[in-house]
Amino acid sequence: MNIAVCDDEEIQRSLLKGYLEAWAEAGGRALRISLFSAGRQFLDSLKENHFDEVLLDIQMPDMDGMSVAKALRRTDERMGIFFVTGYEDYLVQGYEVEAFRYLIKPVSEEKLRQALDQFLKKRSGQKPVLIAETPEGARRVDAEEICYLEAFAHSCELHTLSERITVKSGISTLEKEAVRLGVPLFRCHRSYAVNIAQIRAIEREAALLSDGSRIPVSRRLYQELNRRFIDYFLKKER
Repeated sequence: MNIAVCDDEEIQRSLLKGYLEAWAEAGGRALRISLFSAGRQFLDSLKENHFDEVLLDIQMPDMDGMSVAKALRRTDERMGIFFVTGYEDYLVQGYEVEAFRYLIKPVSEEKLRQALDQFLKKRSGQKPVLIAETPEGARRVDAEEICYLEAFAHSCELHTLSERITVKSGISTLEKEAVRLGVPLFRCHRSYAVNIAQIRAIEREAALLSDGSRIPVSRRLYQELNRRFIDYFLKKER
């Protein structure tokens, strides 16, 4: 796999290179990393190089990352674009160039690893599977069919499009694993985490899901849930 890192700050290039090397070593992957300090330099390299992914800064002096991405998309529709930036002002434009992920600086190694893993799964067409520890033993669950999680005292329930599964772990543990697999979960209430992909409508105090469920939404979390819901479906429609 070939990955490009394009950022005008040497510290950021070095940091991301280290994260990528650790990710490749942990997964036993062969990886070639190319570093670029300017957008035009990266675009010029495409005459002789092919990259599977690019980690692309947006704020650069010679040519901003969004312009680089637009130029890239005129010749390459498959390369994975990961914007790595300190600004959130370009989210909608990111959808226009079909960016796979928008990572806000300082980027954590864990978030980058999750994004890279999800890109590989999407490219291979492999469906993510969550392993749930139930009182009857381990269960394989299609992660994309998760509707919501509901917390109880010492366990939680995982609700999918077709069934309800009692899980021995707490809601935070299950939520973290689902997010790692790419499920856009959001803790909308102290006792509930909802899959944004399964939301059909949001009311002031509840979210209506595709399976007919209606789960509570905390008043203080309504605005954030609504924003994430809009962002998610804007991205899906681009």
